[in-house]
Amino acid sequence: RDASTEQVLVTTIMLRNIPNKYSQSTMLEEIDDEGFAGTYDFFYLPMDVQNRSNVGYAFINFTTPEHASRFFVAFSEYQFRRYHSRKVSKISAAHVQGLDANLRHFANRAVTHARNGQYRPVVLRGSERVNFDE
Repeated sequence: RDASTEQVLVTTIMLRNIPNKYSQSTMLEEIDDEGFAGTYDFFYLPMDVQNRSNVGYAFINFTTPEHASRFFVAFSEYQFRRYHSRKVSKISAAHVQGLDANLRHFANRAVTHARNGQYRPVVLRGSERVNFDE
């Protein structure tokens, strides 16, 4: 079996079509309420600072490919619960895969050091939020 046919184990998911009113905390609450609390170690919901709204997509890295696969199924064509939105989610594997690769990818981005914690990527150890640099 050569490397070109080797399947990459997906742990980082891109969730799209997120209603713009969702904040980092409301999106994480909804993900946790769907049974995913403690299954991911990285979450980033890019925000439009001027409008104070998200830009419609997020990146989530799961601790195992099995958790990512379960999320893929649960959030494919997912109807968001809050804000009476009619938006339906779209899911795909992210270009950047894994916690370490995501940390490296965001390490030198201004957003990582944003004053407002709601604008920064979330890094978790277990279910405890830790500083990006730890």
